[in-house]
Amino acid sequence: MSSISPVKIWIAGILLIAIPVILFFDRLYALHFEHIQLHSTIETFGAITICLISLMLYLESQASLNAQLIMLATGFAAMGILDISHAVSKPGDSFIFLHSVGSLFGGFFFASVWFTHGRRMRNLFELRFIYFGFAILSASVGLRALLFPGDVPRILPLYDEGFTVIAVLINLTASFLFFLSMAKFYKIYRQSGAKRDLLFVYLSCLFGIAEVIFPFSSPWNGMWWIWHLVRLTAFTATLVFVFRRYRMSLHEGDLAGGGSGES
Repeated sequence: MSSISPVKIWIAGILLIAIPVILFFDRLYALHFEHIQLHSTIETFGAITICLISLMLYLESQASLNAQLIMLATGFAAMGILDISHAVSKPGDSFIFLHSVGSLFGGFFFASVWFTHGRRMRNLFELRFIYFGFAILSASVGLRALLFPGDVPRILPLYDEGFTVIAVLINLTASFLFFLSMAKFYKIYRQSGAKRDLLFVYLSCLFGIAEVIFPFSSPWNGMWWIWHLVRLTAFTATLVFVFRRYRMSLHEGDLAGGGSGES
């Protein structure tokens, strides 16, 4: 029996998201469900998952000085830190701003795969400077938005619950960058066949779809929750991958230990 190709799975996944959204757009947009605790739980879970895979990629990049891995690790770290800030912030301009900037940072570092694939960093200092430098920058942006919300650019209109042109442009730019990176990751996957590269294809796709849905939503309506669910799917896929990779490394370690004990 022939196996189902990753492209078919990817297309089926997009259709499973797009068809219900298109068919029930009016009802989803009219639906209003404000639940700050549930939202914070989803965002916190996602942020922890993103930080976990960021740390994994960072540790792996140190051994090989792989430029692509450290840029991805940095992108995940920036998204995770700003998502945590977004999760604990109060609804308002800073609430939307933190998500939008986090997505833009993530899209930028994902799209850098076009320039970093197959390249190496010059030394560990350069690698650590990029990773921790942008992690500190992200934390600074998050703290400033939380402590001084009045300094954040206006993202929400004054009299309704839509988004300004600035917010829409930021998220559409992030979406474009994620889809751009998806094309490169798929090309790399075709060459390598590595499951990790395939994971990055799916993550780029899901993050890109979530940012496309963003302009068609307003805070707490049905479409708002849809793009959160799309991101949650990406986070869950990442968590499963990290867990399976960790379990496999433990199994290989046990086999190596058993082999050395027998000799």
